Amino acid sequence: MDKQTYLNRFSRAAYWQLGRLEAAEVVADYAELLEQRPPERDNTLVQDLGKPKAAVRLLTEQKSYRRWLWAFGIMGCCLLLLEALVLGAQYVYNQHLLADYGPFAVGMIVALVRFRPQFHSPKAPLPRGLLWALAGVLTCCTAAGVMLASLFNGAWDWPLESYGPTARLVLCVSSTVATAAGMFGAVRARVADRRWAALYVLGLTTAMISLQIMTALMGLSATDTHWLQQEGVRWAVLGGIGLVGTGVVLC
Repeated sequence: MDKQTYLNRFSRAAYWQLGRLEAAEVVADYAELLEQRPPERDNTLVQDLGKPKAAVRLLTEQKSYRRWLWAFGIMGCCLLLLEALVLGAQYVYNQHLLADYGPFAVGMIVALVRFRPQFHSPKAPLPRGLLWALAGVLTCCTAAGVMLASLFNGAWDWPLESYGPTARLVLCVSSTVATAAGMFGAVRARVADRRWAALYVLGLTTAMISLQIMTALMGLSATDTHWLQQEGVRWAVLGGIGLVGTGVVLC
């Protein structure tokens, strides 16, 4: 294993286990150490310094790392549970508060606590690509909303039996895109910049609203226009909560 390969593997493990700030210092120290080693000793890197992951483990404060793993696990489970409920809504469509609002609330709280604003730190520019990622998720949500509204209003001359499957497909696609973006944001928030957690919050909100719409459409009372208007208010409130949470993380 040459120096660059060792440093790359060490860097990946360090940023995941130590977090961005501490890992940056450790990786810089190891880069300097490797630079001072003569090239003829490259074949003894692992014997001298240990495997990259093992070397990082020796530098890791295990209690802090376990807290991060718990937080990441909870965030991931909450988001993936909502996604699973969206994909399986055709089989189980009865609303259960703990089954959908529970994961939404827990995931949101853990993300906001874990990646809360650091007002004492100097304000840095937003990480590159974050705004584009947020815009992509919002564009996907907007496109899904426009298509669902068109279905409700009968804008297309389609067979009536195709409306339900089309609406379900739209919701599943938007939720899946948001879930993938949310998990990516959670990882980037750890290894790059905490503000990437805004992408997780937005993805969580999108999955939650998709589930609520899917549940409403699967219910027998979804043909009641007045009832749908009331549900629309609730969806708007959920969206507002998600946007506020996204803004808080971006601070």
